[in-house]
Amino acid sequence: MCIAVLARGAHPDWPLVVVANRDEFHDRPTAPLARWTDGTGIIAGRDLQSGGSWLGISERTGRVALITNFRDPDGPRADAPSRGQLVTDWLTEDWSGVDDRADELENYNGFSLMLVDGPNASILDNRSLDRPVSIDAPGFYGLSNGPFTAPWPKTERLVEGLRDAIAHGADADSLFDLLAQRGPLVPGDSHGAPIFIENETYGTRCSTVIAVDAQGQGTITERRFDRTTAAIGETAFTFRWS
Repeated sequence: MCIAVLARGAHPDWPLVVVANRDEFHDRPTAPLARWTDGTGIIAGRDLQSGGSWLGISERTGRVALITNFRDPDGPRADAPSRGQLVTDWLTEDWSGVDDRADELENYNGFSLMLVDGPNASILDNRSLDRPVSIDAPGFYGLSNGPFTAPWPKTERLVEGLRDAIAHGADADSLFDLLAQRGPLVPGDSHGAPIFIENETYGTRCSTVIAVDAQGQGTITERRFDRTTAAIGETAFTFRWS
């Protein structure tokens, strides 16, 4: 996934909202958003090549996790462990606290993680941050393919778009419209990339919206796209946290 924004406490009726696009090779095998049948309580898509996921929620633990990759000019190491497994480990509580794995995260290819556990939330990465950054305070928090402390223009555009949408009582369709913003892709200028990536080889595979109301009733919805950017499916699940 290449861009995501989390809104915490930005609206009294919707204390948690997440909007995100997953950008990936179109040939990479992927299972769509689903309730996993392994007893973990996870609702997420699944990476069928390396395992794990890029974004998901747990009905059982009340957790949310999403990951974005750091752009690496040398490319990823083929022998590195799966970053997607970090997402599923967090959702199942196999990874109990954000500080527990500090010593091993450097073994992975570059990433940023946004981790939510009830009232607590953090961002951590294995390239630019010495320790996790708390994002418990009400506000809007965005990630793309670089340091959280140096947001890219497209991340700032999505943050401002979500801020305006929530202020005006946005519905799911208007949030998906934010994620569908397209534009010319300038070769070599990843910082100026549009929010939705149009490319037949590597582009936006899906958009996801998570919204949880003040009573803990939530919805997670995924829209999927093919290499021509045509919509090819939509899946939604409701859940409830205590």
